[in-house]
Amino acid sequence: MYQLYEIRDWIYECERFLFLAEVHFIDEKVSPLCHNFCHVLTGNKLREMLDLLAEQQCSCLNVHSCVTPKELDLFKCIVDNVSSERWHELCTEKIMEAQNILHKLACGLENDIMQVYKEKGYPLLCPETELYL
Repeated sequence: MYQLYEIRDWIYECERFLFLAEVHFIDEKVSPLCHNFCHVLTGNKLREMLDLLAEQQCSCLNVHSCVTPKELDLFKCIVDNVSSERWHELCTEKIMEAQNILHKLACGLENDIMQVYKEKGYPLLCPETELYL
């Protein structure tokens, strides 16, 4: 369960990171790298976290149930381009696409966390929230 929360934290950080990347196209002086983040925000970091879950034979977070392999590769590429400040390879449309993919990953992760809670028999704080997942 700890790894799921680490991935969720990474997703929250990445959302901020991509927002700052989007703002960069409005004001060139804004750089995501000038801000402090808890995690190294690269495609490799995401791959490391997902591989760790797979090694531990964790059935949760089947990434490909919420995003396609092509979307995941595109997402990693865009995040790596932002973290390397290769702005010439990016545009606001690509940043928006990465944000959409990140949203899919976040929804999948939330669903997986809810599933783990159910499997462990933990009571849900707000059962009605399941309707929106």
